[in-house]
Amino acid sequence: MNILEKTMDSYAEELLKNHNNTMEDVQKNLLTKEDYIEILKPVIKLFNSDYKLDEIRDILFENSGLEERVKDFIYNKKMVPGATISYGTDNYKEFLTVGKKDDESENKITTTNTIYDLASVTKLFTSISIQILARKGLIDLDKKVSYYLPDFPGLKNVTVYQLLTFNDPVKTDGRIDKAENKEEAEKILKTITFDSENDGKRPYTDMGAMVLKYIVEEVTNMKYYDFVNENILMPLGMNDTNVKIAHNDYDRLALTGNNGFYYKDGNYRINTDVKPGCCYDEKARIMGQKDGNLSGHAGLFSTSLDMSNLSQSLLGREILTNYEIFHMGDNETGKKGMPIQYLAKLCYSKNPVQEDSEVYHPLSGRAFASAGWTGTQVTIDPVNNIFYTLLSNRSYDRMTFIDASKKELVKTDDLGRKSIILPNGKEMVDATRYAWDRDASLVHPAIKLAIQYRFLDEIVKNYGEKIENTSKERHI
Repeated sequence: MNILEKTMDSYAEELLKNHNNTMEDVQKNLLTKEDYIEILKPVIKLFNSDYKLDEIRDILFENSGLEERVKDFIYNKKMVPGATISYGTDNYKEFLTVGKKDDESENKITTTNTIYDLASVTKLFTSISIQILARKGLIDLDKKVSYYLPDFPGLKNVTVYQLLTFNDPVKTDGRIDKAENKEEAEKILKTITFDSENDGKRPYTDMGAMVLKYIVEEVTNMKYYDFVNENILMPLGMNDTNVKIAHNDYDRLALTGNNGFYYKDGNYRINTDVKPGCCYDEKARIMGQKDGNLSGHAGLFSTSLDMSNLSQSLLGREILTNYEIFHMGDNETGKKGMPIQYLAKLCYSKNPVQEDSEVYHPLSGRAFASAGWTGTQVTIDPVNNIFYTLLSNRSYDRMTFIDASKKELVKTDDLGRKSIILPNGKEMVDATRYAWDRDASLVHPAIKLAIQYRFLDEIVKNYGEKIENTSKERHI
């Protein structure tokens, strides 16, 4: 075994050790050392050749199959009009821009500055905000929610920590997304209470994050977006991450809405409520998103450039401490042998079943992910120092729900595009399996590539060379 092979062997052992760096036995040993060696082998083969660092990255990218998968996903299957993807390490990041902002205009090519609706990835900012305030002593995570918010009496036995970690099922007396205005929506939200009849098998909810926003405002005497802007966005130079979109930026927006829902009784609905500048999430809109009022669960817009900045800052412990980022993805809900979601601090922990996991198994046991209905996803691995972000608009002019009884109406063409013809004669792409197809086509191959880039950095450092903080953009 030569020096490089020994380096690969020891790094594979380290990756396996990091993989098992979790408090849950059920999340351990999902991969073997041999699995990691197979991921790392292409790096060793290229490093043994006479290639420069950038050339090795280019060849790794070409051999990864990522470009072909992305093209198939967007140009053949048409799962989304376009996307911007970023991934990499604490030292190096790569961008992929592909497709268009929408299906109508030929000149609306996506760029790293295309603005996307983050949807539930907004919860990541809420989690960060709560942890910042807890570190400063302004919030005690073990105190009851009603201690900070007396007008939420139904949460007198629920702690801030329980809301942050999806630990207690909650319910409201009425639907917020059916409210006529912000005042009525807030009135409904204040009826939130512990749901004793909930079996806890699907603990994910928007409600906890919505309430936590009010705690931030109560203890800081600031509007929630102002706090996020002052403590996260401005320090990281995230100038294109906003709750309210300026009119002169509308041409940079990737459209959402016009998506379809086909129900069991044969009725269907096309969502036409999402206008330019409005977020997709109806609750966030009712709560005043377009007027600049940010909700805790959804409502932020951002770009690939900004989200990669956030990701690398988290790897660099710039806004969260090492302890905070290390425990961000601790499983708080998943149970062995139960069909239950694995959730952490307003984000996803690693589910032992890869098909059901937002977190890719080769990552460390401390990795976590956040995902949004509109087609967004962020993955952070603070142990292996790897990140991934995906911004897309899968909720634009696609079917996002088709009842199982109507699946027989879905047809697949020669390129793999699935579509359905609605009763009104309109044909629409079936994007109901978006999350699963997204993982196989976009997320997993890009993260595997980032692992190889990280190993390449490690080899270079072992040879005493300095790694510059660089980036590269690839347009497909």
